[in-house]
Amino acid sequence: MILKVAWRNIWRNRIRSMVIIIAIALGLWAGVFASAFVVGMMQEKVESIIRLEMSDFQIHHAEYRDEMDVKMVIENSQQIAEDIREKDGVIGVSQRVLANAMINSASKNGGVQVVGIDPAKEAVVSEIDQYLDTGAYFEGIKRNPIYLSKRVAEEYNLRIRSKVVLTVQDVNREISAASFRVVGIFNTNNGPFDEGRVYVRHEDLEGLVGTHEAHQIATLLNNHDSAESIASQFAAKHPDLEVLPWLDLATGMRLIIEMTDTYTYYIVGIIMLALLFSIVNTMLMAVLERVRELGMLMAVGMNKVRVFAMIMFETVMLALIGGPAGLILSYLSIRYFNHAGINLGTDVYADLGFSSIIYPDLDAGSYLGVSIMVVSMTIIAAIYPAMKALKLKPAEAVRKI
Repeated sequence: MILKVAWRNIWRNRIRSMVIIIAIALGLWAGVFASAFVVGMMQEKVESIIRLEMSDFQIHHAEYRDEMDVKMVIENSQQIAEDIREKDGVIGVSQRVLANAMINSASKNGGVQVVGIDPAKEAVVSEIDQYLDTGAYFEGIKRNPIYLSKRVAEEYNLRIRSKVVLTVQDVNREISAASFRVVGIFNTNNGPFDEGRVYVRHEDLEGLVGTHEAHQIATLLNNHDSAESIASQFAAKHPDLEVLPWLDLATGMRLIIEMTDTYTYYIVGIIMLALLFSIVNTMLMAVLERVRELGMLMAVGMNKVRVFAMIMFETVMLALIGGPAGLILSYLSIRYFNHAGINLGTDVYADLGFSSIIYPDLDAGSYLGVSIMVVSMTIIAAIYPAMKALKLKPAEAVRKI
């Protein structure tokens, strides 16, 4: 009976009820979609870090990342790489020779990081071949090909088959130089990654720096979540080396991931808090407009518990209409843009290492958490108007005009 009366009371003022329902739905949609947008942005960043920059875990000489000395190589790097390849869940392993070098073109000279790779193995781990803009990926030039970013090419006025000279310091602290020809130009739309990075074949760089061992072993797994456990296994097996998962290699990423997990609840909570006051105001107006009616109900025997329950049910019913509508709208829009993407149309985010195309995403657990928040918020919003109704005195209420 109370539920039936509460349902009829809602539609006595349809415009006001529809305004509240629409406000709940749009507010919920805005909060959930904004959260999905941020989650999608962070997922793109994580995928870029793993697939392009860090891989799932890396192995270095224990002091290499601090000193960046070409002498600090991984002893028996070939054997270690083969051991990793035999591990279940490993997609690919790339041994990299690293060196800081001076690059000289016909128009400019400056500093770059040179990465010596096996092109086929590197393509599996970092997928750098998929970002080819012009030219080819280590094909067409037999002697000393160099694969560089579009930013480097533009900065040094380089085109396909342009000649550049790389000058490095070898393991004996002597200066060594060689000429290379541009075989391909890539563009990842990741500013920090593209800035000053060039790739050459590892055998070409090994001849310059004077070592046949790798400075870095990068590994890609089929499950990013297992990176820490597998890295710890190899760290125990090679205590003289530094073995770190991507969460520890990428500065601040562990904290960012933890913050992203709770971001949905913060943003939706803020919007729901604003809606809470709107609902309280609307329901309070509804109570004050029905003072005589409530007074008569109490005068003819409706006890205060039922009056309280009726006001509570009215508020919750509004939320149970607006809430699901908002969640359905959120799900449909997130699903659509998860496939179509949102093109921000600016390179500002690329300069910060974020993709300019965002694919919003949200897990099922977040939808459940948001639903609980909406129900809780409406129950809280209904308490004050319901308490206000309980303070009415039947004898005085029925005389109200």
